[in-house]
Amino acid sequence: MTTSLAAGSGPKTQSVFFPAPVVQTLRANVAKDPAAREQAQRFLELARPWREQSDDELWSAMFGATLERSWMVWSNGFCPACKQDVPMYAWKIDALREPWKVTCPHCAQKFPKNDFAQFHRSGLDAHGVFAHALADRSLLFNTEHPAADDPLHRFGVDDGTGYFDGANRWRFTGAYLIYGQWKQNVLNGIRTLATAYVLSGEPVYARKAAILLDRVADLYPTFDFATQGLSYEQSNPTTGTGLVSVWHDACNETRGLALAYDMIFPALAEDRELAGFLAAKARRHQLANPKRTFADIQRNIEDRILREVLHHPAKIFSNFPNTEITQIIHQAILGWPANRDEVTASLQAMLEKATAVDGLSGEKGLGGYSAIGPRVVAEALALFDRLDPELLPTLVHRVPDLKQMYRFHADAWFLESYYPKVGDTGPGFGQKDPVYAGVNFNRNQLAPAQTGLPFVSTFTLFGRLHGITGDPLYMKLLYRANGGTVEGLPHDLLAPDPAQFQASVAAVIRQHGTALDAGSVNKEKWCLGMLRSGQGAHARGVWLDYDIGGNHGRADAMNIGLYAKGLELLSGLGYPPVHFGGWYSPRALWYRMTAAHNTVVVDGKNQMLRGGGPETEPLLVQLNPQKGLVRGRTTAWAVGEQVKLIRASGPDLVQTTAMRQYERSLLLVDVSAEDCYLLDVFRVAGGRDHAKFLHGYFGQATATGLALEPLPDFGADTQMRHFRGGTPEPGWQVDWKIADRYHYLPEGTAVHLRHTDLTRHAQAALAETWLVYPDAGQGRETWVPSLMVRRQAEAAPLTSTFVSVLEPYTGQSNLKHITRLPLQTEAGADAGDTQVAVAVEQANGKTDLLVVAAPGNDANAAGRRLRQADWDLVTDAGFCLIRRDQAGQIGHIFLSQGNYLQCGGLQLELAQDSELFEAAIQDGKLVILHGDARDVKVRLGTKPLIVER
Repeated sequence: MTTSLAAGSGPKTQSVFFPAPVVQTLRANVAKDPAAREQAQRFLELARPWREQSDDELWSAMFGATLERSWMVWSNGFCPACKQDVPMYAWKIDALREPWKVTCPHCAQKFPKNDFAQFHRSGLDAHGVFAHALADRSLLFNTEHPAADDPLHRFGVDDGTGYFDGANRWRFTGAYLIYGQWKQNVLNGIRTLATAYVLSGEPVYARKAAILLDRVADLYPTFDFATQGLSYEQSNPTTGTGLVSVWHDACNETRGLALAYDMIFPALAEDRELAGFLAAKARRHQLANPKRTFADIQRNIEDRILREVLHHPAKIFSNFPNTEITQIIHQAILGWPANRDEVTASLQAMLEKATAVDGLSGEKGLGGYSAIGPRVVAEALALFDRLDPELLPTLVHRVPDLKQMYRFHADAWFLESYYPKVGDTGPGFGQKDPVYAGVNFNRNQLAPAQTGLPFVSTFTLFGRLHGITGDPLYMKLLYRANGGTVEGLPHDLLAPDPAQFQASVAAVIRQHGTALDAGSVNKEKWCLGMLRSGQGAHARGVWLDYDIGGNHGRADAMNIGLYAKGLELLSGLGYPPVHFGGWYSPRALWYRMTAAHNTVVVDGKNQMLRGGGPETEPLLVQLNPQKGLVRGRTTAWAVGEQVKLIRASGPDLVQTTAMRQYERSLLLVDVSAEDCYLLDVFRVAGGRDHAKFLHGYFGQATATGLALEPLPDFGADTQMRHFRGGTPEPGWQVDWKIADRYHYLPEGTAVHLRHTDLTRHAQAALAETWLVYPDAGQGRETWVPSLMVRRQAEAAPLTSTFVSVLEPYTGQSNLKHITRLPLQTEAGADAGDTQVAVAVEQANGKTDLLVVAAPGNDANAAGRRLRQADWDLVTDAGFCLIRRDQAGQIGHIFLSQGNYLQCGGLQLELAQDSELFEAAIQDGKLVILHGDARDVKVRLGTKPLIVER
């Protein structure tokens, strides 16, 4: 935290982020740009409701902390009138048009049925704060049924503690206070009026914003969500902290109040009308601060809002780095430029933590929580960049990993449509992420003034970062976010020369194009390996997540995802369905369980020791991005032309059972430019029950070679059902016929995912997995087909090697026959089940032999060689592929972590072990695709092959 930052030795005398030159540029740009002028006029129209309110009405809009507030009407509730489900945030609220009411989205009934505004006024004390003991309870009746003997006389009536029907409670007023009166009326009023002042220069906007802001300051320190508010119908002194809103929103709201104050500051000092009005209110309501002078008003706002959260930061603890950025902004507003060095140092410290894990903070939830950091950092950097043109280059120089921050979400964006569902993240199951997640590119120049940091353009920021780093990625991302045109760039009312900016972007795009060119990438600190192949509509990829923990992380080590044929064929379930009773309800916990992921469950337990109940540590500890993080490690990585592979290991990732091995190898193998298959080898040693799960896409699964007899459910609180299976035949298969529920594909496209299992001595079962998916804005419950392959033993430690081939295809399979072959040591002994050889016969007549050796063989090359007799193969490689053409001739070879390969008459030897060697054999030549030609000795029969690059 940055609470030690100096706030400046004297009183604030100027706007920090909106000094006169900045405001002059803004107003000049509005005046000369018709589109900006039109936007500004529309925005001023938005400010009309607050401008037209009297000063007394504005001052009275802010309520006291004596009223209970609720984050939801009822998190898993229904409408008391029509009985239809209205969970979480589905109730409609419009504070300006329907004050003090919430509306059912189904039947349009409005609640509460009593006139709560009148009831509230009746209970105001001398300080203008509601007290239940003073309120007139005779006003608590249904105004639609005023007769006392009417059966509905008390229906829907809420006195501030909710409407209770004898069994259920609806907190209509508690939710309205947050989402209506506070967020829409007071907070949005302050932001809108402050923005209107900056746009127009009319003092009336600043004065009315100050009336609201000063009244908030009167009451702000008295708010404590931990003791006054509810989330999921519960109060929690540890995780329920906050102010008017709960902690995460309180942090952003307080930041918005501070910036609004900075925006209107220049207009306040000489506004005698403001001081006169507030002084009269202070006298009437016996307020401690007399408000007789601007200095009194300044002290009230700065001490009771800005300094309040600096002295009591626990009320705004939030997902990193929101709290830090709020604090730094507050300190800058209070003390810049006197505290320039301290502010710069705190920005640097924040950025070092925010980029510590491959450019991110380490918080999980890749498409959601993980993106909080880069998004809020981008806005903060854009904001601070206007203070000093050397500040941003200085920070980029001091924090080199900042260059990786905005590359991460470009590298992780599969098919430019999907992000791996790692951690608590959306969108829904199998649903696309069509927008780059690393930053909010907003083309509405005034929208950030209402919802984020005012008058900042991330388009401008990315242009600046390109100028500082020379990395064309920034220009590509902003150009693509602008719809593939330079028109309108940089969407910044503070831009000195938009035409020059547009010309710079166009020049970079002409030179470098728009493709993101992510390729296969392994983020070893974040523990996410991503393999890619193919182009355009034929692009495909697979990812492997090899850690556990981190904030919003899960017990999901060695989970995989698969993209092909335009779909997320192996998708994470998505964001936990907390609307079924909160974060620790059975269905929300299910999404975080190991069994809900495409990985192996050991002994029926989750991988993590914790995660099944509420956390008890202080909130600041719980919000640590890397809390509970345990990393696996990459033990193999090779990216060839036809083969891409990763192997990761982490026996410590299973905390609930002592493990000797927990390791997964993935080989993505191209069949053609359009198609591929995936060899998956998962080695597990420890415990006595290993269950490998694979949760398929929407559709139907059909098993071949597996009789589907009813089996007991897996249990362990998993949300699965209808287990059917038994002992399979060798080479058995499951084929998923995909249902394109989101209509992503051309009509009639027949996509399949085929799983061929080669695990020895295993049981297998098909089952159904419960999940919620988005449909027309609603969460729909459904069941998708899943597969479980299981090995069990009477006593530990059980050793299992799960082997399978996954093939995505359209229409007909490209693979004719898949067989697991035996391996021997070079001396002829059985090499054991942990050593894997698989023959894949393609429908086009080509045949692949793949060898995935168990790691840990004798370091002596001769001692670690394996033999496959059917192919007359001997190799010391950890990974090997031999591809024969239709005539049975070797046409392609790939090896990794070895230096020797002999197959039939072909003999190849490298000078030393290679992480990647790949070559094609054609016309009597060995054409090296990857590797050093100088290190190669190769013969075919008795003749050496010509070696070419």
